[in-house]
Amino acid sequence: MTALAYETYHLGLRTTRRFIRVPANVISILFFPIIQLVVFSQLYEDIVQLPGFGGDVSYLAYLAPGQIAFTAFFAVAWAGFGLLMELRTGYTDKLRASPIHRWSILASEMVPLFFQAAAMAAIILVICLLLGTPIVTGIPGILLILALSGLFGLAISGASFIPALITKSEQATSTFSLLLFPLMFASTAFVPEELMPEWLQLVNQINPITYVIEAIRALMVTGFVWDLIGQALLSILIMGAVLQAGTLWAFNRVSR
Repeated sequence: MTALAYETYHLGLRTTRRFIRVPANVISILFFPIIQLVVFSQLYEDIVQLPGFGGDVSYLAYLAPGQIAFTAFFAVAWAGFGLLMELRTGYTDKLRASPIHRWSILASEMVPLFFQAAAMAAIILVICLLLGTPIVTGIPGILLILALSGLFGLAISGASFIPALITKSEQATSTFSLLLFPLMFASTAFVPEELMPEWLQLVNQINPITYVIEAIRALMVTGFVWDLIGQALLSILIMGAVLQAGTLWAFNRVSR
């Protein structure tokens, strides 16, 4: 286990440098959430007067948690591309031929995603603060928000790794990632569940992204609501177990 951790750490540093060296990565992740924060918070600022909102918070404060979750998703949505690049250039084959654990190759791609998602979420969180969004739980709440964002990003990254490893196609990988977009918009990121159509309320109740958003929203505007935090962790655990099990299976299939 010590050797596996050592190999994962050093290979993970390379993965992190690969991400940082392309500024477009950061720009593409942050662009959409920032636009939604700035534009939607002004365009629909009076929507909080509807009964479902309660009218006790600004729409910016309501919108911010969803954009933090969006950012964590965008930070890992195309994570499989990096692994595809390593496969195509032959770098992965060189690693497999070297005396290291095979699973450290996959772990070095996955572990940095926790910090990548948390770091991108932190930038959006700072922007939210600058725009006037409150965080009533203070520093502990901020750290918990970033932890939830990192875990959520790590869990959902399997949705990019699985098609990348199975198809070895950039087009198929990007298309499958886009299929998850409706889940983001079918959550409580923009409006409460009470204002959704009945069929969308049913979808929302099994949407793991909603539970993450609601936990972050509570940490920002209500306090430490441990029931919501527990539900978010459980949804992340279930989603991560399913998607990462698929990732391990697909990686084992490629590595035979």
